[in-house]
Amino acid sequence: MGIKSIQADIKNNEYSRVYLLTGSEAYLRLMARNMLKKALCAPEDNLNVAVFTGKDIDVSELIDFADTLPFMAQKRVIFIEDTELFKVSGKKSSKEDEEEEESSEDQKEDVSPGGGYDRGLADYIKKLPESSCIIFVQEEVDKRGKLYKAIKKVGRVEEFDHPSDDEIKNWVSSKLRKNNMRIRNNAFEQFLIQAPRDLEAMNNELEKLITYKLDTKEIAIEDVMTICTVRIEDRVFDMMDCIVKKDRQGALDKYYDMLTLEVSSMKILRIISMQFERMLLSKRMSKDGYSNEHIGKRMSVKPYAVSKYLEKSRRYSFKELQEITEKSLEYEMLLKKGLLDKKMAVELLIADLT
Repeated sequence: MGIKSIQADIKNNEYSRVYLLTGSEAYLRLMARNMLKKALCAPEDNLNVAVFTGKDIDVSELIDFADTLPFMAQKRVIFIEDTELFKVSGKKSSKEDEEEEESSEDQKEDVSPGGGYDRGLADYIKKLPESSCIIFVQEEVDKRGKLYKAIKKVGRVEEFDHPSDDEIKNWVSSKLRKNNMRIRNNAFEQFLIQAPRDLEAMNNELEKLITYKLDTKEIAIEDVMTICTVRIEDRVFDMMDCIVKKDRQGALDKYYDMLTLEVSSMKILRIISMQFERMLLSKRMSKDGYSNEHIGKRMSVKPYAVSKYLEKSRRYSFKELQEITEKSLEYEMLLKKGLLDKKMAVELLIADLT
């Protein structure tokens, strides 16, 4: 996690002039932002702290603020959050599965997704005074943009994506220890199966458990089953990750986890089919030049979800995705007609896809 490098900066009292906090895990982005704010900004300091958000950023006002010396403070701190300066461009390569690899980014033409404002800001941050610090907080960024490249050159890019299973286990264990809370092994495994996958929601579930067991300080599996919310969509995304990576055993394990949560095989089969349908649609629309935002509106999902569908779709050709969606529908029909055992139907589909 990028949190460790932020903690090191704070411990050493050595800060970059520019930070870009990005990635899919909102909980970690917000944590990093708040850590930097607490370290760099005095409480209730409105003279040396500015926040710019939304579509229309007044870059000249931002620059004037950054160029002014701090008043009785270490630095002037500017937060630039959830803007369109890094907006993912709808322009795509004509090559079907072109990867935007970072290693070749310098050979690509700079794009200006922020309507031109990102270029002026990109030029400015190269000469940002040491008395100021700019912190960008943005879920998605276009790495081809001039602003992103400038930040990476003169500052720090910290990406906060979903942590690995081991990192999640360590994080949960650490939080329980800080609260002097014990958890039985089977309860711990059930929590990891049942809890949401994004850390903010998982943290909320953990807080509920801790509050519920304040008297005994020990969490049993019955407590997890009683208190924690089940979010089936998170389990499905995990299973799809395994399918796309051809990890058959991993996909089957996720499938069996969902069965223990009493999710029907028919529902799981339908969701798998829908996931591949969305991968196919997003791939087609992306090739036709549509932006993630436009594709998301068409499919009624967030742009970030579209980026995930596109990422997975790169592993398949159009023909393969079409064949998979047809195959999934065939399994659904066989299951509805009672020609296949419910549990076996999904197992056979997973075997076919991996």
